Amino acid sequence: MRADRFTGKVVFITGAGQGMGQRLALDMAREGAKVVVVDIDQGALTETISLLDAIGGQSLQILCDVADCAQVEQAIGQAIQEFGQLDILVNNAGLLRSATIEETSNELIDQTLDINIKGVLYAIRAATPIMKRQGHGRIVNVASITGKNGDNSTTFAYGASKGAVIALTRSVARQLGPFGITCNAIAPHAVMTSMMTYWDDEKKQAMADKIPVKRLGTVEDMSHLMMFLASDESSFINGETININGGYYMD
Repeated sequence: MRADRFTGKVVFITGAGQGMGQRLALDMAREGAKVVVVDIDQGALTETISLLDAIGGQSLQILCDVADCAQVEQAIGQAIQEFGQLDILVNNAGLLRSATIEETSNELIDQTLDINIKGVLYAIRAATPIMKRQGHGRIVNVASITGKNGDNSTTFAYGASKGAVIALTRSVARQLGPFGITCNAIAPHAVMTSMMTYWDDEKKQAMADKIPVKRLGTVEDMSHLMMFLASDESSFINGETININGGYYMD
């Protein structure tokens, strides 16, 4: 970790109240970034801000439902009003529910697609004119292994939503690359966050045994990869969705 890699940069992170988003916010702040933490849960936001304050991080908290276009646009506007720029957008907010096909209600389909796809589209659309004016930008999306090979433990809408994230990552990369803006995604698997509470200890151990490195993923693993993709070190990587799963799935 370098103390100055993101000095002078402003990063906007959705779903920053817990898990990977919270870890990334803290790591980015430690490397000099001004961090805009966005979440739908005020309690979670307060916790993240408290942790950022404890390390002397410069931050802004915004309560926002990424499924609401007006709220997303307002949040981007608040970030610009506060910091005057937007260098890095991390679309981390997501919804994951365990359900069979028969159990997946219309409401759950709508919620999954609204948060996991529309929320990403809204944020990218709002950030694009700003990054174009600046002549630079980094967009990092959180996809999933389920977007590549499907899944039999979550609602079938989840894998579909993450497959869409992979496709839109490529589309955005092609359209914004000429403006100095890159767009990439990560495809995690078996990362132990609060979203994975439906895995019991037996399932966790069984999955770890199937992974070549013989362990489950951590939020630190995810944060390190997202920071690389958000940095100038990744300037020639564009439109990629990088697997991060200990070798469980390779393509």
